[in-house]
Amino acid sequence: QRKKAIFDGMSQRGRERILRIGYENWDPFQEPKDPRERIFSSVSVQAGSLVKEYAAANTGAEITGDHFKDLFDFSRALLQGETRATLLYEFCVWMAARKARG
Repeated sequence: QRKKAIFDGMSQRGRERILRIGYENWDPFQEPKDPRERIFSSVSVQAGSLVKEYAAANTGAEITGDHFKDLFDFSRALLQGETRATLLYEFCVWMAARKARG
């Protein structure tokens, strides 16, 4: 009953988003994720050290804060085995090999 009341009180756009993921799968009572987990998990620490190591090894590359965040997110996703990150990595390897062939 509470779930239906929350759903009925949402905007049309919010309802459509819930229906896309499936009303049965939607849990409005789940605990929010702890943002510190993203920063302090062992995978995040490892990803951060990899990006710092890359920056140190490539002194000619200018790595800004935005670049660091992008590299950090990509490294973390690779370490967690996310499909999208793996596909991007494989594409970069393929592109480098193609470029090397001339």
